[in-house]
Amino acid sequence: MKRTLVLAVLAFAALSLAGAQPTHAATTFELNIHNNTEEGVNIKLNGPDNYQWTAAVGKSSKTVLEGDYTYEYSSCSGNKVSEDITVDSDEVWITIAICGAPVEFAKFVVDSHLPGITTVEMVGPQTYSVAAELGSNKYIVPGLQTGWYSFSFAACGTTFTGQVRVEKNGTGKLVLYACEQMANKEYDPVSILSNTSSNLRIGSHYAFPVRITLLGSSGFNNYSFELLLGLNRFQVAADTYDFFYTAYGVTKSGVFSVSSEGPTTFTISPLH
Repeated sequence: MKRTLVLAVLAFAALSLAGAQPTHAATTFELNIHNNTEEGVNIKLNGPDNYQWTAAVGKSSKTVLEGDYTYEYSSCSGNKVSEDITVDSDEVWITIAICGAPVEFAKFVVDSHLPGITTVEMVGPQTYSVAAELGSNKYIVPGLQTGWYSFSFAACGTTFTGQVRVEKNGTGKLVLYACEQMANKEYDPVSILSNTSSNLRIGSHYAFPVRITLLGSSGFNNYSFELLLGLNRFQVAADTYDFFYTAYGVTKSGVFSVSSEGPTTFTISPLH
């Protein structure tokens, strides 16, 4: 009896080992979200895994497993959206449309010092691929929809990213510097048009959302974020920024620098 029991246990162990398969790490990507409303939007993502989170105003991202998903959200006082999406790279976007105000278009200028044609990808209230030739390129008809855009373009052997604002007064401009200029210390690409994103962590002690504006010293790295109570995480270009925000009817401002070598953290508080 004992011999039979031992043989049975050994046989079960052998089958278990034979059926064991090596496990592989799941592939994840950064899903990009551009929220053009004036408030956080709750997003549900159903697919290989299920996610639910609140997308802050402006650009943000969410780490998700690779695969096919259905996403759902409600914005603009109950406007419900449900769409299918395939997450197979870090270049996939969910764009949440602006609420309420009529759509406005404005002239936008790209001054390019680069030879040939440079394609600038812009994601914001709408998505555009802007083909910029050497010289001044004016996009007037039909124009670009006003608002904040995340942009990227490939040049000089790398990819440059940042944010730019298309304003209704028509003063919006993006300058693409020549490779020789960006190789010169005077035109350091980290300070002019950075291809390096760095963690920025802003802690808020306010119990309500606070809009903060960051203006980079380069003139290109400009951002507008909504801060919620607690620690808010963003990806911004390394630069020196003037910031300002208004809370309890008082406007506060200051200056801080974001390094390309590590995260930068500061706090806004009614006690400061």
